[in-house]
Amino acid sequence: MGRSLRSQIPILALIATLALVHGCKEREQFEKEAPALAHANLRIDCIAIAGVVSDLAALGDSAESRASRSLLIGDHLGRERFGKLPIVSYSDVRTTLGGDDHDLLLDHFKEDGGCDSTILAELHAKLEGKARFIVFGNIQADRIDRSESESEVVDKKNKTTTKTKTMTTSRTTSVRLRFYDLTDQQLAWDHVAVGQSATSKEHDMSDVIGHDPNEGFLGGLVTSIVNSAIKPDPKYPPTPRFETCLANAFDNVGVYLKPSKKK
Repeated sequence: MGRSLRSQIPILALIATLALVHGCKEREQFEKEAPALAHANLRIDCIAIAGVVSDLAALGDSAESRASRSLLIGDHLGRERFGKLPIVSYSDVRTTLGGDDHDLLLDHFKEDGGCDSTILAELHAKLEGKARFIVFGNIQADRIDRSESESEVVDKKNKTTTKTKTMTTSRTTSVRLRFYDLTDQQLAWDHVAVGQSATSKEHDMSDVIGHDPNEGFLGGLVTSIVNSAIKPDPKYPPTPRFETCLANAFDNVGVYLKPSKKK
């Protein structure tokens, strides 16, 4: 057991090194794309959640949908996993601005594709002392894909003993997030986050009735038809929930925002 552990140490060290390199590259990319955010003290510089709207008619963009999706980003960015980022929640922003004005803010953001200096100056005045940054999001894509793969196990005589078909349903959601620095009313970070989720299910497709090595074409065809009737083609697993993919996208943003230990 001791030898086995010692043999694994170099592998574990390599994995740790690769993870560290990947993290450093992410940090370098973040500092280039969003210097104000990267160098802010995100232990005390609060991020206000303005809201998340949808560009996709299929997903809808009702007030209820906006609220649930906007609360989701605040909940995820404020988790322990990302250093408990100081978040001014969607609900608090809405209360501060007033429901009607907040609705108009999100409508303008969706129509204009961003916030101009006038709007940002107003937000700075109303959120002064509460938040340095404010983030808006718009859902841009939501794609569902289905795929299948087959595998076989053969014995020493090259005879197939088992057949397995794996059916997979995957979902990919893209949300564009724009962080604004309220101190100078400038865009601090424009980032497209992608969240993915997949469900797979394996099905045993082994023949119930074995093929006779001496059977002819017609006999083999009949046997295959009978086996297909006994074990029809399997169905794809259910589509992953949209909220799961959206949450994964927000988590991918949290990785960038997590305060470094130096601060």
